[in-house]
Amino acid sequence: MKRLLDNPSKVRRWYLFLGFFAVAFLYGLWELWLAAVVTGSVIGYLFAAIFIGGAIYGVRAMLAEAHDLVVSFDADIESGNATIRLWRLFHMKQIDTTLDQITGWHHFVQTGARDERSHFLLAREKSHDGMLRFALEPEMTIPDELRRIAPQAITDFERATGWQEV
Repeated sequence: MKRLLDNPSKVRRWYLFLGFFAVAFLYGLWELWLAAVVTGSVIGYLFAAIFIGGAIYGVRAMLAEAHDLVVSFDADIESGNATIRLWRLFHMKQIDTTLDQITGWHHFVQTGARDERSHFLLAREKSHDGMLRFALEPEMTIPDELRRIAPQAITDFERATGWQEV
């Protein structure tokens, strides 16, 4: 099998975010304890609610974003086998499948703050309950095997990023 897409920077970023949210949550608990036991201050309760609530919201949003984002995609064109890995909180979800089970390939552009554009290949796999999102960077080199698996989606990606003439 050959690694066609790899996204280790997202995994590192998510673990850093988890650390940040854990610190915020613990600080919120500290503020809650101070307000309840030491000061009795309403401000302390508000700070506790903001930090605890913010940490819980941040973890939920991060888990929702990571649910369908592919961390790595390995495939063997000759045998037709593929392995897809998705990040989960304490493990990687691995989907062992065949290339013909991955269908509906298309290019998708997500627009964020300040008109920032994120490019994805979207596809469905029969054993996964959502739409798989394969993150692409405009300057990345696309492996030939991926071009053979999803030719129209790759062409659309290259046109959208200016790497190919229309």
